[in-house]
Amino acid sequence: MIQVSGKTVALIDPLWIGHHPMYFGLFAAAFLRSGARVIGLCPNPKAALLETLSMMPGEEQHVKQHTHFHFLTTGKRSFFKGRFEGDPLRTFQRWKNASDTLNDAEADFNQSADFVFFPYLDSYLRFFPFKTIPGHFLDRPWSGLYLRNHHHAEQPSLKKKLRLLMKGDGILLSPSCVGIGVLDERIIPHLAAYCGKSVEIYPDVTYSCLPEKPFPLATEISTRAGGRKIIGMIGLERRKGLLTLLKTAERARKQNLPYYFVCAGFINLNEFSSPEQAWLISLSEAVAHGEIDNLYFDIHAGRIPAETDFNSVFSTFDIAWVAYENFQGSSGALGKAAAFEIPCIATAGECIGHRVNTYHMGLTLAELDPRKALEAIDQLLAGQDWSGAPLLPDYMGYREMHSQQRLDDLVAALLA
Repeated sequence: MIQVSGKTVALIDPLWIGHHPMYFGLFAAAFLRSGARVIGLCPNPKAALLETLSMMPGEEQHVKQHTHFHFLTTGKRSFFKGRFEGDPLRTFQRWKNASDTLNDAEADFNQSADFVFFPYLDSYLRFFPFKTIPGHFLDRPWSGLYLRNHHHAEQPSLKKKLRLLMKGDGILLSPSCVGIGVLDERIIPHLAAYCGKSVEIYPDVTYSCLPEKPFPLATEISTRAGGRKIIGMIGLERRKGLLTLLKTAERARKQNLPYYFVCAGFINLNEFSSPEQAWLISLSEAVAHGEIDNLYFDIHAGRIPAETDFNSVFSTFDIAWVAYENFQGSSGALGKAAAFEIPCIATAGECIGHRVNTYHMGLTLAELDPRKALEAIDQLLAGQDWSGAPLLPDYMGYREMHSQQRLDDLVAALLA
């Protein structure tokens, strides 16, 4: 039985792509478990309710009684040719729209929000560094999860000062801000020194339930692999090291190695150059025609529809590919790997590589090199680190650090 506190929290996120729905549901469920009512503002209220219900099995009556999900207009890209999350006008409009929509939602729900939380604070910062804005539009305590914050680790310089202005970090100095959450623990001392607020590492919580029956693609992958070890990734973005994994598969094919590579999910070919697009199309066609038998890769495949289906495919992997390219942040793929106890190949350096090394969850590559990637595959399948010693992964430790319980504890502390 959840003890109701009488407090009401407003969750506000103007984006509904990628992992935004899952995070929205996770935070809504955490605040509900803390005893609060939740007013959720997002572009898809019906989906938000379903996400929240999926996070709280057996609590359907409580969720429906203590939540109100309200439509929030999707945030627009910047007028700088859409290159950025916002601009001075767009970010101002987001604050005003959030305030106006919250007023409408409060009237509909007949409850006033005591506290506001932004699951993706970045949308409300860009090019708008004015600490008075939250007080003007919200006039109540607030917090949020800030993701793209790695400029704070840069050395002091004029360039860094300009970044702080363009990123809009001045809003973090708002007197009504009670603290900030981040997903990369390495940034905490830098960000705390800047804003003078409590900065906590939030767990990169992942949803690891499986469907009652394996997702058809998961069955297809296992069948095509035919007993070969599977090395895979889901979500075919350039930054995720897709090109390197495909080149690794090509090298393994030429050496007749007993591995099967999986590149599943949606791909946006516009991310790649014209020659790269031609190569990707030719690869996909060769796989479809049976000319390549050690690779699953379909440029016509869409996004895997549900998180449980995503998990079903991910759980077929013997090694997870998280060797991202020019990416500094955290990744939910590590949570999936820890949940299913799958070793990883990661890029050395940044947050993902740091965590893989800290928890001995796999091996890191100093550079994205297919030859070195094949060496890493050999070592991981032998259960060894680069020196040949036993890998001894601490999956349990990672799961505890990035657990729903830790998120619940942090949320409860915010409300307290």
